[in-house]
Amino acid sequence: MTLFETVKIALDALYTQCKKRYADKTDRKIKDAISYLSKAYGQLNADGRNPINYEDPATRFAYVYKYTATHGDYLVQILEQYRNKHETNVFRSESVKVSCVGGGPGSDIVAVLKYLDEFKADEPVRKLTFFLLDKEQAWGDTWSEFDESFTGDLRMNTSFQPLDVTKPASYRNQTKFFEADLFTLSYFISEVLAFDGDGSVTGFLTTLFQNAKSGALFLYDDNGHSSFSEFFDAQWKRAGLKCLHAADRVSWTPRHSEQASELGDYLGKFGQAPKLKSELSYRLLGKK
Repeated sequence: MTLFETVKIALDALYTQCKKRYADKTDRKIKDAISYLSKAYGQLNADGRNPINYEDPATRFAYVYKYTATHGDYLVQILEQYRNKHETNVFRSESVKVSCVGGGPGSDIVAVLKYLDEFKADEPVRKLTFFLLDKEQAWGDTWSEFDESFTGDLRMNTSFQPLDVTKPASYRNQTKFFEADLFTLSYFISEVLAFDGDGSVTGFLTTLFQNAKSGALFLYDDNGHSSFSEFFDAQWKRAGLKCLHAADRVSWTPRHSEQASELGDYLGKFGQAPKLKSELSYRLLGKK
């Protein structure tokens, strides 16, 4: 199953939610939501901007439609490059935990599943636990029963945990996600950096790096604006992590095997196609 086919499953569920709320206004609401996200992402560095609001199912649909499959494939490519560069598996055991920081939109989940499907003959993973960490609790509805769409030998469990990195109280008593073998931060820093005026985002990353176990991996990717990668670099370097694979401001597209046409009738409804090209910076880090 391609990533676009996988995303289509989530889109069908989200579209049903939108229809229940908006009836025959659904497509117009989604068009408006796509425009809202496009404008908001163009202002990520603006002082005093409001956080992007994903509460509306139309906004969640718009994000998954526009970005989830493409961003997921970026992550698959990074993991594959790391594997080829170091001639090693990404994972070391049959039971693996993955913590997706800001992972509500699902790119991280579909990426790890796709990677494991492509390398199932080599990777030892048989049980996979996702900790989905996001401020917007409604994302939990989108992915909480996602495992039911998959068959095969891989056992999967998804646990949603509300987390707002600007409010330490939201994660102070949640500790299981620190046990992850892999932490993903996909297009996350760009969403929260503008709210680090009080040092809360820095504080979260410090806590994350300190509490992660030895041998844990951290996969960061984001748009190529230097302010995001420079901020993130300062945090992991201070924590003493090791950079295993990285690139800055590279032009990136999904692989040829990924075709947006798998989204079917959705492609003709909203006047916009899914995003397929980005300027990307990424890091794959390890904790000693």
